[in-house]
Amino acid sequence: MSALLEKSFGIAGQEKPRTGSCRLPDNVHQVILSYLPAKTFFRLQSVCKSFHQLSEESHFLLSQSYLCKVVSGFFTKSYSSFDSFLHVDPCAGVPRTFGKFLSKNNGFILGSADGLVFVRHDNRRATTHSLFVYNPARRTRCHLPAPSDMCLEGGIAAVTFMNDGEKVMKDYKLVYLSPTSEWNSFRRCQVYDSVAKMWTMDKHLDFGGAAIDLDHPVVYDETIFWVSTPRPLVMINRYVVAFDLRTKCTQIIRPPERMNIDRSDTIGIGKWEGKSVCLIHYRKSSRVFALELLEKSGNGAIRWVTVHEASLDRMGFKERLTVSFTMLCEVATTTLLVFATLEDAYTYSIKDGEIKKLGPLRSWITSLIPYSNTLRPCGEEEELFETT
Repeated sequence: MSALLEKSFGIAGQEKPRTGSCRLPDNVHQVILSYLPAKTFFRLQSVCKSFHQLSEESHFLLSQSYLCKVVSGFFTKSYSSFDSFLHVDPCAGVPRTFGKFLSKNNGFILGSADGLVFVRHDNRRATTHSLFVYNPARRTRCHLPAPSDMCLEGGIAAVTFMNDGEKVMKDYKLVYLSPTSEWNSFRRCQVYDSVAKMWTMDKHLDFGGAAIDLDHPVVYDETIFWVSTPRPLVMINRYVVAFDLRTKCTQIIRPPERMNIDRSDTIGIGKWEGKSVCLIHYRKSSRVFALELLEKSGNGAIRWVTVHEASLDRMGFKERLTVSFTMLCEVATTTLLVFATLEDAYTYSIKDGEIKKLGPLRSWITSLIPYSNTLRPCGEEEELFETT
């Protein structure tokens, strides 16, 4: 890409005199730049005035967000506190001061999608909460109305961006789950609509009785999936729960008996090649990850199909490890199996079997919140925030 830019612009950003080559049209420059991560794009803004102007053009910002929504790293948090940021792509990270800003302002990450990070700020003196959506790359944020009874045990479960007909995602719906006062299978489910700028749904829905992993939802075709986690003193078999935004109903999806999921095993969910939901089952006894694809027949019947298996032994791990968490994420050329031990986080490439260490973890109870380095605006009323 740099070679293309050099043909049309000089070092100082001035257009070069025409020689034997033709100057690229502006729309071609926009297409090329829209494939760059936000961090790289900002470094090129000083090349010329037209590049700088692109940072204010809504269609370009949304196009870049659509093309660069692959995971570039993970926020790590223990309980509700921010710990660190682990890079998948070193060229597409977040400002180092963003974590300090969150800590200084009592900010807790509730979720992230396509470059936007949803944060709850606590006013400890007044015991009140406020909700903001941030784009760390743009250093912008927008205030959102907080859901009713926003609490520590609740969480922003998922975000789904609505298509405007041109493959450019603009508006979204936000789902917030919180526990009910009763010890039962119901949770309070609230839905925020960015078009209406208000919470448009508030219902108590059946989530199956087990604890729910709120930090790692999967959004597929306007349905949001979560995986259950063990609840102390409650013997409930593991399952996947789905919430359909169109019908506003939940469905409990049981894994097949052949999986024989033990209470000591680890399970997670992800999106397989962008086409379907995938259940990840790590069997502690065999040290093997099994990836099970969720398929639906024409009559609505559900079945699970094994699409991949990966062994810790074949990855080169000879020592005894405890896998505390696992998920899938898509990067530029492959799907990564992400898993955490009590001390470190790793990625395993489904395509070529490459194993990489992401970095150390500060706690054995850690959530990894995926982040994509995009230029997506936070909203019409976004403002700059100071991270220093």
